[in-house]
Amino acid sequence: STQSTGVQVGQCGNQLGEALFETVYREQSSNARPGSSASAYCRETAARFFTPGADGGTLIANAVLVDMENKVVAGCLSRRHAGVWTYNPRCSVLSKQGSGNNWANGYCNFGETKEEEISVAVKVLLHSLPDLRVALLLMSAAGGTGSGLGCRITELIRDIVPGVLLVNQVVLPFSQGEVSVQGYNMLLTLSSLYQSSDALLLSHNDSYQTLSRRLIPGTSSRDCISFREMNRLISSHVAGVLLPASSAKEEEKKGRLIHCDDIVEHLVPHPCYRLLTARMMPVISEHSRDYTNTTWEMLGKYSRQMLIQNSIIDEGLIWSIKPRSELLTTNKRTQNLNVSVSNYIVCRGSEVALPEVEDRFKVADLYRNEKTKLLCGYSAATFDKLDKSLFVIDNSAKNGHFLEDLLSDSWLKFQANAFIYQYEKFGLDREWFKESFNVIEKVRRDYENLLPKK
Repeated sequence: STQSTGVQVGQCGNQLGEALFETVYREQSSNARPGSSASAYCRETAARFFTPGADGGTLIANAVLVDMENKVVAGCLSRRHAGVWTYNPRCSVLSKQGSGNNWANGYCNFGETKEEEISVAVKVLLHSLPDLRVALLLMSAAGGTGSGLGCRITELIRDIVPGVLLVNQVVLPFSQGEVSVQGYNMLLTLSSLYQSSDALLLSHNDSYQTLSRRLIPGTSSRDCISFREMNRLISSHVAGVLLPASSAKEEEKKGRLIHCDDIVEHLVPHPCYRLLTARMMPVISEHSRDYTNTTWEMLGKYSRQMLIQNSIIDEGLIWSIKPRSELLTTNKRTQNLNVSVSNYIVCRGSEVALPEVEDRFKVADLYRNEKTKLLCGYSAATFDKLDKSLFVIDNSAKNGHFLEDLLSDSWLKFQANAFIYQYEKFGLDREWFKESFNVIEKVRRDYENLLPKK
């Protein structure tokens, strides 16, 4: 078995990381039923995300917890989750000051003063993970600790274990956020990670808030959704991709286990393209499940259309937008077609119907080059007690669409010299900003150039 680790940075990263490990353990325990296939799945899940405790009955999450305020991490460390798993307090780093929503404070200040302490915590964890292949860093892009210190920790882990693949799960703020400098923090985060991380798995708060409302009866577009509910949903998308799956149906005894590093290497074949998005079908509330009849054909149909339109939500889809090869006549809407560098799909549940799902994602028009870059995983184990569920993680052109607004809004503030002094007092000058603009403008252009010319 290969191993993975989570590095939880800042309030958002620690809350999301806890939700992710809760989801992983829930899936491990819910599938722990008699039978060799289920047993193998549970063993692989445990080996991938947890390490046995000294008492033999406790599981220790493969995680480092970092925050410059201590409340959230202290809560994580105090809980014995499901009565079984917990965190190692020796793999935590705390402070009482906070980063004040300032990327430079997190990166330049705490990145220097806490570097040795963080290095020790990382090395304590690595000692118990001889087969570590992938490190998943969970962080926000809007604040100071998660974004700034998270970027510095990414560079630190790269130096300590250069052979390990680094994936940053980055939560992007609400478009109408309350932090006036969130655009700067996003810009600095993404430009830094693009030079140190192997892949950036992006989660937009706006999209997950909309999706979360579907799970809570009686909520409207004006109702606030708790971060706990959104984190639970984000963690389901991430866990559904990273949990064990095989390259062929398990009962046929073919293929091999797909490891986390296989997924990353497949999805990021070129360093210019590192932005990923995860999608999940179905997303339905508990009370609706008894009235929902899900088929693999429906899951494949909707998931592909969500990919084509770059949505994580299966409502409001425009079915006239199709791959060119499926249109009888020229349709102006084809210009809205999303184009992928690579895709990874995972079917979880009973009676996986391969052609009804896989063939929908093999259409050459879905990809930038004629050679289809598709990896498929399958598992008979259910997810969230759903009879059938489908996960898609893609590296596609429209994953970079939000960068245009980010660049234009941040550039206007930068030209007006707005808030720059807050960053300069921690040693981050205007040249640093200019270099960050250049990096992200290149990323935006690279992704835009994936789309077919009109």
